[in-house]
Amino acid sequence: MNAGTDIWMAFARTFGMLFMVLALLLLVVYLVRRFTGIKGVKNSRDLIRVLAVHHLSPKEKLVLVKVLEEIILMGVTPSNITKIAVLDKNTDLPAAASQDSPGFSRILAKTLDRSIFRTDPGKKADPAHKKGQL
Repeated sequence: MNAGTDIWMAFARTFGMLFMVLALLLLVVYLVRRFTGIKGVKNSRDLIRVLAVHHLSPKEKLVLVKVLEEIILMGVTPSNITKIAVLDKNTDLPAAASQDSPGFSRILAKTLDRSIFRTDPGKKADPAHKKGQL
């Protein structure tokens, strides 16, 4: 045989084996992902859910989290997570609350039954706010 064809045959065999090893590796990764922890991963989405996030500063935020059936308001900083309040189970929250929700502070004030627009502690909250018309 020709020396040139021997080189090309060796080259083809080398890349053929490389292709087979990579295909086997991808198959193993697929099988491992498919058959390990399926039940835990799918059910964990229902156990803990972030309802809303309000950034106070670049590294501090308020997070409204639903854990099982309990709604918790937490303060999050780089070094600490603090539980601020546990809300009632029958609290009326909008279904579409997200991180970019512009009315987070109003929802929070309504939920905690406090008005963020109150300037005088002795003054009663705005009636329009109580009716949810803001």
